[in-house]
Amino acid sequence: MGHEALVVGGSGMLAEVSRWLAHTGYHVTVIGRDRSRLEQVAKNSSTPDRFTLLDLDYQDTTALEQAMSQLRSERGPIDVAVTWIHNTAPEALSVIQHEFAYQAEEWRLYHVCGSRAWIKPPFVEEVDSCLYRRIILGFVWEEPVARWLTNDEIACGVIRAIETDQPQSIIGKVEPWERRPGY
Repeated sequence: MGHEALVVGGSGMLAEVSRWLAHTGYHVTVIGRDRSRLEQVAKNSSTPDRFTLLDLDYQDTTALEQAMSQLRSERGPIDVAVTWIHNTAPEALSVIQHEFAYQAEEWRLYHVCGSRAWIKPPFVEEVDSCLYRRIILGFVWEEPVARWLTNDEIACGVIRAIETDQPQSIIGKVEPWERRPGY
């Protein structure tokens, strides 16, 4: 088997990241709740045959555990996981980490987080063979106001973070904190 990637939340703001990974040679398993949006990710790709689409709600821990176990048995070890997981699913990241923790090959987990991770980073346990990378989504300052990042800006920033492979990346700005949109 070739290079394997997993993208959680990969049919929304991370859709272009899913396509980029497939274009660069990965087989990409994309998790999302909306089957039609998942199908659009593959359909709008130059490499639609490099996708496995899993329509499931990662907030359902049992369903996620079963899907990750099946993915590991069918596709083998993963090289990269990119996750956009809301705090409404506190066990999801751990489920993914533990399912792939015992593979011999080192893998990278790119955890996309909202701006609050700048002030209060989420607790993420260290797991064998997993190199954890945090990506913090900030904002854009456009005199005299700030705005949140667009999906294109997020996708480009996540791709850049994967390419540079730093322990922490920030897309946009997180300072001054009090200048965030809506605050």
